[in-house]
Amino acid sequence: MPSATANYLSTLADRFARGWNRFWFAPADPFNLGVLRIGTGLVALWLHLSYSFDLVRLFGAGGWLPIETIRALEAESWRFSYLDYIQQPTDLLVAHVGGAVVLTMFTLGLLTRISSGLAAVVLLSYVHRAPLLTSQVEPILTMLVLYLCLGPAGACLSIDRWQAARRARIRGATAELLDRPSYAANICLRLVQVHLALLYAMLGLCKLWGDAWWAGSGVWFLIARPESRLVDLTGLAAYPLVINAWTHAIVLFELAFAILIWQPLARPLLLALGMAIWASLALLTGNVAWAATMLVANLAFASPDWLRSWWPRRASLATVKSAALQEARG
Repeated sequence: MPSATANYLSTLADRFARGWNRFWFAPADPFNLGVLRIGTGLVALWLHLSYSFDLVRLFGAGGWLPIETIRALEAESWRFSYLDYIQQPTDLLVAHVGGAVVLTMFTLGLLTRISSGLAAVVLLSYVHRAPLLTSQVEPILTMLVLYLCLGPAGACLSIDRWQAARRARIRGATAELLDRPSYAANICLRLVQVHLALLYAMLGLCKLWGDAWWAGSGVWFLIARPESRLVDLTGLAAYPLVINAWTHAIVLFELAFAILIWQPLARPLLLALGMAIWASLALLTGNVAWAATMLVANLAFASPDWLRSWWPRRASLATVKSAALQEARG
């Protein structure tokens, strides 16, 4: 019996260690990071530009959000924002344009190692300077930007990649090796995946905390808010079963995503359902940026080969990447 127990524990520890190392430290195709960078950068740039017409009224001296008020509200938490030290109209405009340039560089993948860190500073500066204006978008967006700082986010679909390939052709090197599977890409993707799965679990469990979602009327409360919805769906009041089914489908999807997304067979179905769920939530809540950010984050679970198939010129590399990945994993 002691020998059997020892063998069991040894096998358990060995398989856990193998699974742990395979999950976190197997090389991964960085193509997903390029797609995440572009999607995240576009949403961040969209939000950034949305402040353009109210810069002075929001952040200027004597504006709607005085720096003294923000510091008093956030006195117990550490925060940094370069906007704390800029209040004159001209200085605000210069800083705002500079932030837009940084986010554009990040989106295009220009000097990605540098621009990704600067993009995080720009995004967090606006979040910390105007926390009262943030919504569900900013926490997810900052999560994605910070994780993309850790991996080779500019290895694919970027100006950096194009410049590296051009230099390789001049030297006669193999361009395909520039964005080969890497450990850093896998760690970055896994961090996004784990964080996203926990976020979905939290969204589902928080809905179960309220009576409206249990009763099947959560969607109706969103429909009945004329100040935010994109489409007037109040006519569905005559079809309570549709509202109930819609409500429970959202909760079920969020809870199922956190668990079943790790199953390769269920993953394509959940990603497809996610497109429908988040499109419907964009209509109900009017928060298109939130829905777009969640759809972008979902692509962390997409197959790199499938993503590459949308770029015909790069589709031929999918076989090379898959073979290299399989060889690396042994």
